[in-house]
Amino acid sequence: MRDEQIENLTRLPDGAMVDVRAWPVLAGISVSTAWYRAAKDPEFPKPVRLGERCTRWRLGDIRRFLAGEAVAMAGSHFSMEQT
Repeated sequence: MRDEQIENLTRLPDGAMVDVRAWPVLAGISVSTAWYRAAKDPEFPKPVRLGERCTRWRLGDIRRFLAGEAVAMAGSHFSMEQT
């Protein structure tokens, strides 16, 4: 994803609906992994079906998930340093 595309995502409101191709790179995962984790991981953002062939994710859900992942990673890094 180009830097300008990422910058455009940061400008959108939390209520924006984004395509699956627009955001997995921010989480460091592939599109297929995003679909898999949406189906299997209860903590992962869930897609919203808008039509027969139209599914999107709420940008606010993605942001909260990524923020939580960052906190979890920082906490695990901190606890590893303490041992």
